[in-house]
Amino acid sequence: RKLITVGLRNTSQTKMSPANIRQNFHDECEKSLNKQINMEMYASYTYLSLYSYFIQQDKALHGFAKMFIKNSQEEREHSLTLIEYQAKRGGKVVMEDIKKPEVELKTAKDAVEAALELEKEVNQSLLDLHVLAGEKGDGHLSDFLEEHFLEEQVDSIKEMGDLVTRLEMAGDGLGVIYIDNELKTIYGKE
Repeated sequence: RKLITVGLRNTSQTKMSPANIRQNFHDECEKSLNKQINMEMYASYTYLSLYSYFIQQDKALHGFAKMFIKNSQEEREHSLTLIEYQAKRGGKVVMEDIKKPEVELKTAKDAVEAALELEKEVNQSLLDLHVLAGEKGDGHLSDFLEEHFLEEQVDSIKEMGDLVTRLEMAGDGLGVIYIDNELKTIYGKE
């Protein structure tokens, strides 16, 4: 017991380097993960912008607003998942400025089309990261992306694509109100 206590006292007095947990984690993968973190934050910020558009008193489409705030929260959660993964692998998270969303809106269909394009951009960025992980022999990163992101992105693209189709069929006016009411039911009434 004395030996262990003495040993512990000595280690607290000497400066120890932190354990290096990094293994098979290429610098390019780390940089690309940081880029993806920023992309997810940009997507969250864009969805927040769409949310704010639909809650304005001259729009009052609260079902669309609920859908977009949920999407904003999901994208933020994605960035947090990536931040935690980056730290788990021994990488350094580098936060960058989030660019301003550049979305021109006149109709609900414009907003959903913008969301569809955003989901495609995020998906392409994830696919590029997945390819890079494969090229660098990082099976863990590949598995992580497949488990947590890739299928969900395909589902989101399909969901937005279907909504664009339904808005085209509905036209302007009451059809948009009908779809908005459906979205209220799906995403909550508050």
